[in-house]
Order: sequence, then C-alpha cells, then structure tokens
Amino acid sequence: MQIDIMSFTRRGIELSAKIRECLYSCGKGYEVCLYTKYGRYQEISDAEIQTEWIREHNRANGKNPVYVKESIYDWMRARFEQNRNGKKTAVIWIGACGIAVRAMAPSLRDKLTDIPVLVVDEAGQFVIPVLSGHYGGANELAGLLAKRIGAVPVITTATDVNHAFAVDVFAKENGLFIQNKEEIAGISSKILDGKKIMITTCEENPPQKWSVKKEQDHISMPDVVISARYPVKNIPKSQVIDEQVDVKTHTDPLWLIPRTIILGMGCKKGKSCEEIGQFVLEILEQEQISIQAVTALATIDLKKEEPGFLEFVKKYGLDFLTYPKEVLKEVPGTFSGSAFVSQTVGVDNVCERAALAACRKEDKEKIKQPGCGSEGKEKSYMQQNCDSRENQKKMLVQGRLLLKKKAKDGMTLAIAEREWSVRFDET
Repeated sequence: MQIDIMSFTRRGIELSAKIRECLYSCGKGYEVCLYTKYGRYQEISDAEIQTEWIREHNRANGKNPVYVKESIYDWMRARFEQNRNGKKTAVIWIGACGIAVRAMAPSLRDKLTDIPVLVVDEAGQFVIPVLSGHYGGANELAGLLAKRIGAVPVITTATDVNHAFAVDVFAKENGLFIQNKEEIAGISSKILDGKKIMITTCEENPPQKWSVKKEQDHISMPDVVISARYPVKNIPKSQVIDEQVDVKTHTDPLWLIPRTIILGMGCKKGKSCEEIGQFVLEILEQEQISIQAVTALATIDLKKEEPGFLEFVKKYGLDFLTYPKEVLKEVPGTFSGSAFVSQTVGVDNVCERAALAACRKEDKEKIKQPGCGSEGKEKSYMQQNCDSRENQKKMLVQGRLLLKKKAKDGMTLAIAEREWSVRFDET
C-alpha cells in the first residue's frame, strides 16, 4: 500500500518524517511519500532543504517532502483515482480534521472504493480514522500508527467501540468481495441490537433449498451468503425447507464472493481483449459465476506476452499466471487432450492444466526469485513464471475443475476453483 502524508506547517513536516520512519520500521512494506502545502517550503533552496531540521527527521532515507502547487481538492482527488485504478492508497492528513473532510468530500463514492483517510494533529496526540475505517483498513492503520508515535487512536465505528462482529472487516480479512454493500448497515444494526445473524454458503444458484433453521411459524432466512454464484434475489417459497410455512419478511442477504475462480485459457495469436472478454463473460454467465469471483487467468508461458491477455487481466484486476509446458505436464488428472495442441506447444491441453496448476499448494509459499542479487528477492509463487524443476516435484493441487475445456473462435477456456475457507476467530 502507498501512504501519502500531507502537512501544512514546519512542525507538520517534521511529524510526517517521523511517521514515515515509524511506518517503514513496522515491516509491512508500506511505500510512504511526503507532501506539504507549507508556504515557506516552496521558497527554501535545495541547500537549505538539507539543513539539520530536515535531515534529523529523514533517517529512513526517504525523499524530501514534495511541495504541492495544486489545490488540496485536486491533490486528494488524484489519490482516490489512483486507488480506484488498482494502486492501493491511503492518506494521512496532518492538520485540522475539518479541512481534510472538505478536501475529500468531492471525491467520495462508496465504502468499497473510497481510500482510507486518517487525520493526525500536528502535535501527534491523536490519530483519527475518518474514512474507510473497516474495509479500507483505516482503523487498523490508526491503531498501528498510534502505538508507534505514542498517540491516542480515536475510533468511532459502532462495532469497534462495542467490540462487536463487523461483517465488512470479516469480508476483507477473508478476501471476500462485497457484492451488495447496501446491506452492510442492516447486518451491523442487527448485531448491535444484540441479535444473532445467520451466515451460510451456497454452491448452486438458485439454491434448491436453504439449509436454514425453522423458528415457530416462519423460516429464518440467512443474513449473509458466501458464494461465487450470482446473488439470489426474491427467493421464492419453493426454495425454502417447508413450502407450507410462510417466509418471514426479510431483506436480501448480504452476498460475499470469495475470489477463488481461476480462468485457464489458450488462444491463437492476436486475439483482442474484447474477444477474450466476450468469450469469458459469456461462459461465466452460462455457469452463473460472478466475474468478481475470478482472481487469475492462467496459461502457458508461450503466451506471457499476448497483448489480449495482458489487457484483459489489467482491465479486471486479475493475476496473470504463466507456466512452462514441463509444469503443465506434471498436473495430475484426466484432461481433454489434443494431438494438434501437443504438437504445437508441447503439452496436450493448456486451459485445463493451467487452471489447475494455479490451484497448487506451493502458490502460497515464498521462494527466492532468481536474478535479484546474491540473496534473491522473496516473491509470491503466484507472481512469477513457475519454471523450477524442484518446485514441479512438489505439485499438489488444492482445487477442482468446475468446467472442462470450452472452445470458440480460436480460444479455449476452462474454469477451476481453489480450495478456500473462512476464519471467524480474529474478526
């Protein structure tokens, strides 16, 4: 995550440098940039910037603050847009809370895409998460920062102050996409009223029968559904346990989508993003799987520079995983083999094998990436081409094929689902 810190006074600049050092030392890999609107700072010469009052607060070897000439509204808007374009961004505002609120107000959209914004007074006494406390992580960052600089975290979200279950935090910590965010308030309200909520999973859509509890004269419908399938709306009585019992009036369940779906693909050279997208969305529609459930596109390494694939994964924010033929051959299972494909690329099937290769256990391990100095660089297995013979021997698929090969106009597609689970103990 990139954290941009804005200050307005000399004292604020000093505190921003101190905060940067604290964030660097916490070991979470934050990228921290300093900005200021301090009027005198723009008049300071390069030589003066290197004076002790800057250097003593720059021990983290970070760059000096950047003077911001644009308005605070434009500066803040750029941070929101950066976050919505896939670069996770947070803002720490050193100054008055009211100014921060006015600066971000024109850029607000919804709690799932708004950036975390924290306000710190320039004396460093209080840290206030004012936006995206749960889903964006502002509350968590406020707690970390307050502890590091000896400040008081001012947390105001109701579920936090009441030490109650927060469904949006639960979703974030378990990698679940919130499909219908408007239902979050109703879930939280029910919890704060001391009522229990029901969470269920659904493997099919529409569900043939909800596994729900009968309470006297009505069926208790689930409050939260976790599924990669499309959200169910207006569930008819025929889909509940007892058709003779009236369904109690209820709101639609909150739909949480686990990002566990892998698209395994092959294609002829030159297929466009539009062609690939149309094919993928058509098949997902047929299978009633949400595009929000897709986490990666996997293929053979011969296609690692295919423009259509690169544009498609960028458009939908997906990981792009490529594997050499040697790795694909090691994937266990029975596949829709093709002699032509085998002769062309050296393996009998690309899409099915690649989809399952992306479900391997070692994808979650950390290994050393070659070519990054004597020590190497730790990088997720998912983020690099998988060409190590040693790692091939550890092949253990933790997932299943949901859809075998489909072909259309020189493209092939298979769909796999990684094994997954959720945790309740830390939310």
